[in-house]
Amino acid sequence: VQSKYSIPVALQGQPTLPEATAKIYWMKNTGDVMVDASNLPDAPAGKQYQFWAIVDGVPVDGGLIITNDKGKKFRMQPMKAFGRAEAFAISLENEGGNPTPTDVVSMGKI
Repeated sequence: VQSKYSIPVALQGQPTLPEATAKIYWMKNTGDVMVDASNLPDAPAGKQYQFWAIVDGVPVDGGLIITNDKGKKFRMQPMKAFGRAEAFAISLENEGGNPTPTDVVSMGKI
């Protein structure tokens, strides 16, 4: 995240979960993405956060986010790489994820 190629993107909480903030670090030279999920509240039982890149106006799955595992809080996590994106989002889905976002709780534009 300290690289000169790293572009930080702040994700703001949405009306359904305003405290769901996160920061994304997108490496413009490689497309790699890291998510800092330390400010996301723990997902409720049976739910899990899912990461999305918005590419050409379409949400593309970027992987599932772990916020807490048996009391261990997770911070920086690598997600799927994206060569280009307009925005990033996080949704709250049933465990295991969803093919399309149903409850977007955090979003930010590049």
